[in-house]
Amino acid sequence: MKRAALFSLLSLSAIAAGAAQITDAAAIRAIVGEAAGQSDRAMLAVAGALRNRGTVQGVYGASSPVTCHSSPDVWARAARAWAQSAQHIGQAEVRLAAGCRYFGCATDAPYFLHTLHYHPVVTIGQITFYKP
Repeated sequence: MKRAALFSLLSLSAIAAGAAQITDAAAIRAIVGEAAGQSDRAMLAVAGALRNRGTVQGVYGASSPVTCHSSPDVWARAARAWAQSAQHIGQAEVRLAAGCRYFGCATDAPYFLHTLHYHPVVTIGQITFYKP
């Protein structure tokens, strides 16, 4: 019985560690890089997808040069989207990313559709969200 409890505790620790892989600063930067010119709704959906993903690894916006030229207002909107996504995750009526972990603009569509064979779920502004 003690082994099962220890395994459960270690499993929960691993899950918590995985969830902590994405920092607020990295997420906000990625949101700015991906959705600076988009609506608050699109920023919230990107934030939700990032939370579903649990990492910014492989997210273009995390290192996009757009972030260097974005206004303080865009940064504030991205920070608000990130904070709101923490409250909204799991609520189907507000979860704009619909459980997606992947997203991209129209030029990314052939890669998602034909290379990865992912399915588009929703498009918000100029960003389409995909699932495998």
